[in-house]
Amino acid sequence: MPTYKQIFMVFLKMGAFAFGGVYAMLAFFQRELVDKRKWLKQDEFAEGMAIGQMTPGPPIINTGIYVGYHLKGPKGALAATAGQVLPGFVLVLGLAYVYKEFEDVPLFSMVLKGVGAAVVGLLVSVVYKMGRQLVRGRAAAFFAIGGFILLHFLKANPIALIALAGATGYLLYGRSK
Repeated sequence: MPTYKQIFMVFLKMGAFAFGGVYAMLAFFQRELVDKRKWLKQDEFAEGMAIGQMTPGPPIINTGIYVGYHLKGPKGALAATAGQVLPGFVLVLGLAYVYKEFEDVPLFSMVLKGVGAAVVGLLVSVVYKMGRQLVRGRAAAFFAIGGFILLHFLKANPIALIALAGATGYLLYGRSK
């Protein structure tokens, strides 16, 4: 079981080096928390992501709160949140100043476009890894494909979709035990 300091330091590292928004950051979360440190199992990580998505506030912060709480209760949640938010706060403060000074410089725009393109690769990696571990069997494949269709093409509400998937999962899997 990690200490509060370890939780803070790991989330500080992830907060400092994970770029590109919630989905890109999930690759870093998964690698650090599930694969490397084994603080969470893949299904616990998926549960944390679902909770992070369906609760108010930034999903990646909410996921961090879940992980910290899962590991060490309320103080663990506070350690994870503080570690995760601190680097971004300092960096955004500095970048806001830089952006204001250099927003008209073409090189600056090119760098931002390159970073954005790399984030797509990170997202594909997360989806592939999670899919291999979590989508097993026809029912799970149906949930994954159905969720994609509902969100992407039909613009379904993500919270409603998660609630529907949870209820359906309970009906399908909960009764078999």
